[in-house]
Amino acid sequence: MGNPWVYVATTAVLAWCAGSAQSLTFGLYARLPDSPTLTLEATLPLGAFDLEARLQRDALGLGLGSSLEFSALGRLSYGARASLGFAGWGVEGRIGGTFGPVAASLETGYSSALRSQLWVGDEAEGGLKVGLGGRYRLSPRETLGLGLGFKRNLAGLASGLGELSYALRQEQTYTFGLGVDDSRLYGILGWRGELDEAGTLLEATLRVGQLWRLEAALTAPLDEELDNLKLRLTAAYPWAATLGLEAYGFRADASYDGGFSLWLRYTLSFGGNE
Repeated sequence: MGNPWVYVATTAVLAWCAGSAQSLTFGLYARLPDSPTLTLEATLPLGAFDLEARLQRDALGLGLGSSLEFSALGRLSYGARASLGFAGWGVEGRIGGTFGPVAASLETGYSSALRSQLWVGDEAEGGLKVGLGGRYRLSPRETLGLGLGFKRNLAGLASGLGELSYALRQEQTYTFGLGVDDSRLYGILGWRGELDEAGTLLEATLRVGQLWRLEAALTAPLDEELDNLKLRLTAAYPWAATLGLEAYGFRADASYDGGFSLWLRYTLSFGGNE
């Protein structure tokens, strides 16, 4: 039998979603050969905070986030989320900000089960995860970046990650760097720029060496209502890939990581709550 608290919490959150949400995202996730899973995401302004809920067949998550503006000095944002499911539970927190030439963020979380069992869009890893990122603007055209990460999986095995990068912005932005992920060394090459006068933007980052991974995102304006077409591609070795498409409130993500999955979503936004 499943955890009865999941049923109770799911019923309560569904009742809240029906009458108070600022936005609702309905989804259908399918991973072969398993049966499809319905997903629901909702957001609600709660004073100075944003409350969010994530529901699926066998788990739910509740989160709270907010931000502080310091005029021209910078901005600070923070949030926390807890997840509960038949497979286990998870907690995570994040804080980040920009102050003058410095930007930094810290994310940490722990789950007693694979995160993909607590939310279909998360990675198939469990245990402890910590990530620290930072950027320092050397000049209006030059930025240094640093990323550090640590993981300890459910079996107790630990691994670390570190990246150092340099970005040069001219008409386009070029990024160069080095990284290490669990003793695997790789180089970082990145490019960001507009492809045409309409404002079509392409951003791509390639990590190549003892580890390789390509991440690319294309954003193209669709009409004068500021709707955009967004395409995302991620490919890595050992063989894994994700292809995403988003436009007019619809979003589709197809993935392969040893098995195939498809996630379809549609978001309703309620202007009266904006």
